[in-house]
Amino acid sequence: MKIPKLKIFCDFDGTVTKKDVWVDALGRFIKDAKSFDNVCEDFSNGRITSRECIKRELNLVEDFDFKVFDTFIELQELDDYFLGFVNYCKDNNFEIFLLSEGLDYYIKYVLNKFNIDLPFYCNTLSTKEVEGSLKLSCDFPHSDEHCNSCGMSKRNILISNTNDFDKEISVFIGDGVSDFCVSHYADIVFAKHSLASYCWKNNITYYDYKDFADIKNKLIKLISKGQIKQRQNAKTLRKEVLFGG
Repeated sequence: MKIPKLKIFCDFDGTVTKKDVWVDALGRFIKDAKSFDNVCEDFSNGRITSRECIKRELNLVEDFDFKVFDTFIELQELDDYFLGFVNYCKDNNFEIFLLSEGLDYYIKYVLNKFNIDLPFYCNTLSTKEVEGSLKLSCDFPHSDEHCNSCGMSKRNILISNTNDFDKEISVFIGDGVSDFCVSHYADIVFAKHSLASYCWKNNITYYDYKDFADIKNKLIKLISKGQIKQRQNAKTLRKEVLFGG
């Protein structure tokens, strides 16, 4: 049986981790719950971009302390089957890339905690002291110069790390609003929650999953049946980005 050349691109918050770390850890420093809910609702409904959502939420953070923040991050758990999935991918030479609209600080913390060595792309936390307290802000090193919506362009990372000419096949795994755009460009999509709803409404073929055991088992089945292939529409869209900007 010939093993296809898969590139795995995976969301972090609520996908690799059981909870959304941004909300569960950083959100504890937001005291104005109503304003926080309004920002989340505006983002979910498409009224504001990812960048605007991130900036507004960081502006709501009060009395931030890294030591306290660390205690919240320490509580975070991985999907029960993620480490097994990583080993499966390594055994088959499938590269894994973590893509997140979250912040480098807590992603590094979680990866180090579980001794995970994977490339990741995300936004960068920065701080400054204002009147004796830390104020948080964010830089977007992986944004798209032609797009002001995404803070971290998951689409660009997927395209730049998938070689269509070498018949590499991109697999995207996600769950939320920040995964909507990239789902159009992946050959195989695993989706749950709002991403699954989006894919269904936009006629994007996807596979439901509950955890990484589901994903691993589905990939094994697809490979055994020779059903792993590039999605023509996604391939066309990737080509348009590469040659059309």
